Amino acid sequence: MGRRKMMAGIEGVQGGGHHSKDEIERYQDDYKKGLDLFHKSFEEYTKPNVEFHKKEQLKKVMDEALGVMNESASAALKERKIKDEEKLNTDYANFINDPSPENQKKVAEDIQTLSE
Repeated sequence: MGRRKMMAGIEGVQGGGHHSKDEIERYQDDYKKGLDLFHKSFEEYTKPNVEFHKKEQLKKVMDEALGVMNESASAALKERKIKDEEKLNTDYANFINDPSPENQKKVAEDIQTLSE
């Protein structure tokens, strides 16, 4: 996943002038960092034979990264991407409650969609 491709998919909401260009860029940067951290932690979490305590640490990191993403999403993302962000939240919660291969695939697909 190239940085240029990621940059093209995450653009600021320009409506209403609530955020300056610098603020929008800061939100976009925070969002990208959160998404990257979530992605890396999710990949590690879903590897076979990960120790329980490490899974718990990775879950905490994913929860915190998702929190950063949620806080910055409205300023960092276009309207169509906000729905993708909301889907990631739902699919992640479903995955934590039921870490089935199907739920894992949904989260991976959501990460890919948000990274485009």
